[in-house]
Amino acid sequence: MAKDSKVYDRFMRDLMDEKTSVVIFLINGVKLQGVISDFDEISLILTREQHVQLLYRSAISTIVPQNRQDG
Repeated sequence: MAKDSKVYDRFMRDLMDEKTSVVIFLINGVKLQGVISDFDEISLILTREQHVQLLYRSAISTIVPQNRQDG
């Protein structure tokens, strides 16, 4: 379990540090877009333009980075 949380933390930290735009799909099918501003073990903050949303991690199905260049 600890290993899984480290992968999540590393993934999220990279997205935050690079201010990478993401698409987040919730388990109910809702699609959200924005930049992850902060996260903890329970939730994350998604920002888009002037709007800020608090999302519970338990409601998230998938996080897809947009225009991210690895290498």
